[in-house]
Amino acid sequence: MKSGRKFSKENAVLVSVPSKLSLEQTQHITKEILGIVGCPSCYSGFKFQFIDEGEIITARFSENQELSIH
Repeated sequence: MKSGRKFSKENAVLVSVPSKLSLEQTQHITKEILGIVGCPSCYSGFKFQFIDEGEIITARFSENQELSIH
């Protein structure tokens, strides 16, 4: 599941995750993220930083430029 986005190996890829994950859930997320960055079978130098989703404030603009903060 490669995305059209480009990820740098020089900076950590930030991944927002729920507070509590099982080992299996963590492995599943990691597998999906590897596919997104374009290397489904290995890390190839990428660094992932998992961040508790409760600790993130997300600000986005809609198509009509309305600000949404979560």
